[in-house]
Amino acid sequence: MKHHDRSIPASESGPDHGGFRRASTRLRDRLVVGTLLSLSLLASGCERPVRPDEIAAELASRGPLNIVLIVIDTLRADWITPYGGDPRVSPELKRWADRGVVFENAIAQSSWTKTSVASLMTSLWPQRHGVRGTRDALADGALTVAEVLSRARYQTYAVQSNGWLEQTFGFHQGFDHYLFPRGGTLAGMKPMIWPHADNVYLEAERLLEHRDPNRPFFLYLHFMDVHEYAAPSDLEGFGSGHAGAYRASIAWVDEVIERLRKRIDTWGELERTVMVLASDHGEAFGENGMDGHARDLHASVLRVPLLIRFPFVAEPIRVSAQVRNLDIAPTLLDIAGLEIPSEFQGESLLSTLGSRAPSLSRPAYASLAARLYSDSRLQEATNDGQWKLIRNADEAGGELLFDRDVDPGENVNLIDLEPRAAARMRAMLDAHVEQEPLPGAAQQGVRIHPSLAEKLRALGYGT
Repeated sequence: MKHHDRSIPASESGPDHGGFRRASTRLRDRLVVGTLLSLSLLASGCERPVRPDEIAAELASRGPLNIVLIVIDTLRADWITPYGGDPRVSPELKRWADRGVVFENAIAQSSWTKTSVASLMTSLWPQRHGVRGTRDALADGALTVAEVLSRARYQTYAVQSNGWLEQTFGFHQGFDHYLFPRGGTLAGMKPMIWPHADNVYLEAERLLEHRDPNRPFFLYLHFMDVHEYAAPSDLEGFGSGHAGAYRASIAWVDEVIERLRKRIDTWGELERTVMVLASDHGEAFGENGMDGHARDLHASVLRVPLLIRFPFVAEPIRVSAQVRNLDIAPTLLDIAGLEIPSEFQGESLLSTLGSRAPSLSRPAYASLAARLYSDSRLQEATNDGQWKLIRNADEAGGELLFDRDVDPGENVNLIDLEPRAAARMRAMLDAHVEQEPLPGAAQQGVRIHPSLAEKLRALGYGT
């Protein structure tokens, strides 16, 4: 078992005798306010919000916890409500943020689903897991978070709707049930190539209704509606064109997530269920001359939302330090009270909470090694939280350097103006790309079923 530090940090300085009376008065006032708040919460039947440095201990005290991981494909962070987006777009996720954790700067490991989700599930960098091409797949040598949870007697379920994640590509490892639901279109909703959110939700509901109530469960859901800009026609008022359709699709999936949360509550499981919201990559709407994703490694396609809803009311936390999707799997295991495998390259995010949390950003790396579209740029990138270097692998010597503190949109290339920063970031990226792939983690040259290949081509992907 991993040990959590449950202590409350002591004051870093001794008493100031000159200000002792003032400090005593402030302490007395804080105690009075705290007592009144506690009485008010008790009178209203509510719990006292858990403080950030109490969260790990509170999680551990609740015994085996259910874990729900929701991935909304193609969801960029800044278009949803908790990140300053339209308040009508994602009210359910806003409710999560008001009682949980928002990671303000979470970075995906690719702008393409297969590579990104391979990193999310294995906590390995793309260079390490090796799933970077259209015919690459996870092999038995890759250890997934689902496998670790399954060995700890978790019931493991996945309902996903992205063709790049079918069992052909090895993403089913560790799941008792790994389902790709049948399609079917809701009345008033445009036809989708992949199953829509209602299909995913109903399949998940069916699975959980047959769960063993005496064992915790891990549920992974992957929604494609935002990827296809798809929503029921009665969701109006979000604007015209692609941007309006994109916002409406977020609102639609947000409604489905609310249904799932309420359904878990009717089973009496919500008070022992942690829910995590993530995305595999973002989406560009003209930024850096690009639209869509899987074309480059700029911020519009790598900065993704990451939220945690606890099974108790916590003081809202916003973590500004940079974190990575690579850190999600270790976090889930830490929540479950399980040891994090030594081969995982990410770190639990629970350590970023509380007054002892480190403020340093974690270095992030990303890779786009498959030319999914004719205008895709094969790139590698590194980001230390301030400086970001992008290297064009298919253009000799082509590099881009951005100071994200002053240029978060990554519009001004400083590669010739900041030689010291460029040299440091270049050394970071060189050391990263030189790491050897994990033996047996990937399988190359897998056969893609013709019907799946046809659907992928219908979305414009080269297979």
